[in-house]
Amino acid sequence: MKIFEETGGKFGKVLSLCAGGIKLSVTTDIGPRVIFYGKEGGENILFEDINDEVNKPEELMDPVLKGKGGWHIYGGHRLWKSPEYMDTYYPDNAPVKTEILPNGAVFTAPVELTTGLEKSVKITMDEKGVATLEHKFVNKGEKQTTPIAMWALTVMDGGAEAHLPLDTSDTAFLPNRNIVHWCYNKVDDRRLKISDDDIVIGFDKSVPHPLKVGTMNTLGYVFAFTKAGKFTIKLPAPDGGVYPDFSCNVESYTYNLFTEIETLSSLFILKPGESRTHTEVWSLE
Repeated sequence: MKIFEETGGKFGKVLSLCAGGIKLSVTTDIGPRVIFYGKEGGENILFEDINDEVNKPEELMDPVLKGKGGWHIYGGHRLWKSPEYMDTYYPDNAPVKTEILPNGAVFTAPVELTTGLEKSVKITMDEKGVATLEHKFVNKGEKQTTPIAMWALTVMDGGAEAHLPLDTSDTAFLPNRNIVHWCYNKVDDRRLKISDDDIVIGFDKSVPHPLKVGTMNTLGYVFAFTKAGKFTIKLPAPDGGVYPDFSCNVESYTYNLFTEIETLSSLFILKPGESRTHTEVWSLE
């Protein structure tokens, strides 16, 4: 595989990994964000907020951090803390520590002042271009955390169609599927299509209001049809714990600029010095 540094446009330097005809680039001047993912020489399937259109930094900023720089969506793939509160929107505007490995790299952000969390992602690729993203929280603070979950978000460029497959196993008297709505949803939104075995979230740039749905995925994968092909994310099996957002481990959000696929861990508490990981496996065909 190839590992090399290059300039990533508005967001500064990136470290790129290439194998099996697939390219993945991670920001190192900010983030870390996976800011490019696609076929070598092809289009980026990830959204980049080059014009800073999505939000004004002062709109999403913990008052404790006033004067330290606002949060930007930037785009791409990022690691967050759930449940979603203002401290979720911690600015990732500082340089990233990078450790290069034989088949990838580890990208570590500075410790967050408000949460005490150190966030990192270890990304490796095999010879076929399949990427493994091992997200990690370490509690570097002096107190244990409140119940939190790891939340990995992939922001895809406009036009992507997200699929959250549903398990239709016979569970007799017990339920086997949940579909969770957010308060701003319109249940009859034309971008949302629900069948027996799938939730489909389409993209429509003419619709200005957001749409978000979630579910408990027991099949171990979600996918999207993008301009570069079928993008699949494999995620960990449910671990029997309590999950955020009315028991969701996958969610999808769409807006008139992009569509997201999000995966979540169960809720946990970290004592000082403890860590937790959440792994996704990416492929593009």
